[in-house]
Amino acid sequence: MLSKDHALVRVTDKATTASAILAGVVLLGLMLLTAADVGSRYFLNAPLNGVVDLTRFSVLIMTFLGFAYCGFRGANVVIELLFNQLGPRVQTGLKRLANALGCLLFSVIAWRSVVQSVDVREFNETSQLLTIPYWPFYVLLAFGAALFAWVLLLRIFVELPEENDVQEDES
Repeated sequence: MLSKDHALVRVTDKATTASAILAGVVLLGLMLLTAADVGSRYFLNAPLNGVVDLTRFSVLIMTFLGFAYCGFRGANVVIELLFNQLGPRVQTGLKRLANALGCLLFSVIAWRSVVQSVDVREFNETSQLLTIPYWPFYVLLAFGAALFAWVLLLRIFVELPEENDVQEDES
């Protein structure tokens, strides 16, 4: 078992935080773009061109760059209806199983995204209005999925605090 102070845990914390900050910057940009589009549409009767393309890319970036941050901090949505009725050893085993399955799933997503990015680049696929190439976004998707898979793998071997644990301690 690794400790919470291990170098891999600290590096992962920094990587997930940087990823979340980038997702937050994209969210801020999307908010400003949407406000500008609505204002332009309402006051000038001239909507901004390509907002739909940029919104699609922004949502993809925010989603996949935010997964790892939430996963590292244990802030994922968890339904604990029956879970809390189980013993601590069973709970730990189920958490590890869920993390292993999630790690496998997101590893496959990362791998297939890399493969798809190569295909999309070869065919020069672009967005409809702004003709932005798709392949960089597949690479970002792969990075976010791989980082989340790494976090889930790390959670199998390191007992990181859960977001719910932190809130209960503060009460």
